[in-house]
Amino acid sequence: MKRRTFLKTSTLAATGLVTPQHFVKADDKIKLGILGTGWWARDFLINYAIPTNEFDIIGICDVNQKAMDMALEKIATLGGKKPAVFKDYHELLNMPDLQAVVIATPTHWHALQFIEACEKGLDIWQEKPLGYDIREMQAMEKAYKKAKNIVSIDFPRLYGPVNNEVKDYIQSGQAGEIRAIQFNIHSGDGTAPVTDVPSYLNYEDFCGPAPLLPYTCYPQGIGSAWRGQHGFSRGILADWGIHYLENIRQIMDLDLPDSISGIASFNVPGAEHPGLQEVIFDFQGRPVQWSHKGWGYSNPLSHTNMGVFYQGSKGTIFATDLGWEVYPSDGSGVKEYGGPKLGYGAPEFMAGVQMAFDLQFKHFAQAIRDRDDREILGKFDDGLKATAAVTYADMATRTQAPVVIDHSNLSIKDNAQAGAQLLRSYRSPYSHPYEG
Repeated sequence: MKRRTFLKTSTLAATGLVTPQHFVKADDKIKLGILGTGWWARDFLINYAIPTNEFDIIGICDVNQKAMDMALEKIATLGGKKPAVFKDYHELLNMPDLQAVVIATPTHWHALQFIEACEKGLDIWQEKPLGYDIREMQAMEKAYKKAKNIVSIDFPRLYGPVNNEVKDYIQSGQAGEIRAIQFNIHSGDGTAPVTDVPSYLNYEDFCGPAPLLPYTCYPQGIGSAWRGQHGFSRGILADWGIHYLENIRQIMDLDLPDSISGIASFNVPGAEHPGLQEVIFDFQGRPVQWSHKGWGYSNPLSHTNMGVFYQGSKGTIFATDLGWEVYPSDGSGVKEYGGPKLGYGAPEFMAGVQMAFDLQFKHFAQAIRDRDDREILGKFDDGLKATAAVTYADMATRTQAPVVIDHSNLSIKDNAQAGAQLLRSYRSPYSHPYEG
């Protein structure tokens, strides 16, 4: 153990701020639980956590038996030890040797599971978005501040080179004054049909505190297509666009927006989320625009269908996952950095994804060992601000009225309809964690 780590943990122990499971020897693997074993957890989190050699996955939990079986296969393929298997997340969180947990369940479950993990003194890798409603997030913040645990929000793009390169370019003045920012995702997943609940899924427990909605599943799927149902998810901006909003926040050093306005078209038959959405975030006078279209016209510059445009007086920067471009205002040739045109699945693209997750997991592990989150790029506060912003955007879009945010308590000014959505009542027997 490093000397500064020993001194720090000794001091924390003396003040009673950490529990015994926090102490991890430098040469010991961190005992990790996986809560939620859907495709994201299997194909990305488990897939990239084990090769870092920083973690032993000692327990997994899901209400979908088939998803858990596939996760067990993935762990075995990667050379991991067979973990304990649970269908009740309380049992996973009560494992005596557990030191950290990945919460990769659907959004509507995040708050209750995060808060209980904090109460157990566990360090947390938390999937975005942080929570479903604003008051949930405030309850999570209270639990986090009390626990003083290590929390890493899953924003892997923060660990790639693009953000730092773009920020350095902007700060050098080469793009001039950044006068507007747009981010967009022009992609649609279609609408999953309502179908019978499979025997391997406990759908009652899947819905948990959310409404008991009809079960939807894509023909090739093995679990709920929950991202398409508003009772479980706030749509593509909250699920995917949030990554690019967080990139913008960190590159431009932005806080929480002051106000948000939006308009949308719900024109895809059977869809609960808008097929077309335009949102304006006002970050203390700096406009940031979100644009989404999931149908129709195909952009001839297809690589710009997903990413961020920074509009400067001397040129426009387009940044995506693994590269960026500069379009100079004087009409001179486009400058390309990295691989902005690389598509998902290309070997170079997947190598970049692996590098980002490798760094993210190693930063998480080191923060646990050092009891110091300074090297974590997606901290709890980042997850809170980014998730709050996209949640307010959903409210503004659906109420067709601006949302003006009171930064002191996260309430909404002059929009009673949106204000009523700050807290969603939980389905019995679950209780909302916000205490006011």
